[in-house]
Amino acid sequence: MNNSLKKKMLSLFPVEVMKFDLNNVYEHWDAVAEDLQGASETEGGITEGNVKTSFIEDWHEHSRVLPLWEELDSLMLAAVSNYCYINSIENVEITDSWYTIMNKGSRVHRHRHEGSVISGTLYIDIPDDSLGLAFVNPTIPYRMNEFVNNSNPSNTYAHVETVKKGDLLLFPSWLEHFVPPIDYDNRISISFNTAYPIFKEIHNG
Repeated sequence: MNNSLKKKMLSLFPVEVMKFDLNNVYEHWDAVAEDLQGASETEGGITEGNVKTSFIEDWHEHSRVLPLWEELDSLMLAAVSNYCYINSIENVEITDSWYTIMNKGSRVHRHRHEGSVISGTLYIDIPDDSLGLAFVNPTIPYRMNEFVNNSNPSNTYAHVETVKKGDLLLFPSWLEHFVPPIDYDNRISISFNTAYPIFKEIHNG
């Protein structure tokens, strides 16, 4: 094609994922990690390997670990409100929250968060520059006849975001994601879901 032709590249319909560094506003990560080491656990069906979690796969029953730390709970809600404001989404409230402790060789399978608007994962204890979440490219199923000769953000299967202790990832709950197998122990995170206030009443009823 003639390079002198006027052209403009349109990058349409982006998926908004926000990353917060909370280390300048919160410092009690070790205390939270210690609390979670002794917390109760349930079976998490989307995990594999040596994993301890309070995730509950039941619409009528929920895990709520964030309220154990009032300041942390408030920070999560403030971050969610910021996400809603920037993305012109009606305000939502946190419905349920659960912890996950992963060890070497464990993983979380590809999934999305049904019945939620915005989801988040907060990293309580994790080595710097570790694998956080791998977000699946939602356009892949619709690229029916493409053969690509180079990888770019538009055609790659997934994006893996690296994180450190105190990082928070917020993302639309419909966006599929997973955690690849890890090669270290004691990876501690807290995840949560949200809903609009009227649906939260139904959800919790």
